[in-house]
Amino acid sequence: MKVAILGGTGKMGNALGGEIAKRNQVIIGSTDAARAKAAAARIAGAVGMDYRDASRAADAVIIAVPYRAIGSMAGLATDVSGKLVVSLVNPLELEGGLLRYSAKGISAAEELARLLPGARVATAFNNVPAGFFGMENPPQVDALIAAESKETFEETAGLVRGVRGMRPLYAGPLSQASIVESVTALVLNLASLNGTGSLTTRFVTRKG
Repeated sequence: MKVAILGGTGKMGNALGGEIAKRNQVIIGSTDAARAKAAAARIAGAVGMDYRDASRAADAVIIAVPYRAIGSMAGLATDVSGKLVVSLVNPLELEGGLLRYSAKGISAAEELARLLPGARVATAFNNVPAGFFGMENPPQVDALIAAESKETFEETAGLVRGVRGMRPLYAGPLSQASIVESVTALVLNLASLNGTGSLTTRFVTRKG
């Protein structure tokens, strides 16, 4: 499968791209095609294109742009119509030394769903810092997925399962995406306040 990562020149997008490229063809997307090609050169088998060409060429699209740039995705609505779109966007801002969830009214994933009405939108990987990708012996991590249907969840879960150490967990419909996105602020603040190094999400089971 061809997977485009828009914002793939950033730390998170590039790290995730390196993992996804082990099982898929990765296309790094950027506003600047030259930057995209330079970032793609760091990932075996990846290619770089501008956002529009990357979206057109891909079977699935991962959006890893900053929250402030989310509105610019509207111009890709036709190019991603009928495709899976996975949001990594976390609306966060620093206030008083702590990160807080800053989306107003609706989550970033829901906003993308409105901007890209023909796409199947999910949110995933939000709570996994870049440093957890590409590890030689990765820990077991739970990637939380909000998606409007179980079918879209299963599509997204397929990408998650392709990353070593990752278990997909269904968090419910896209109306729950704000909860998933806000967990990112929690884990980053916990790491900072407790000096633990990077933290991510893992849930344990107790039967009975």
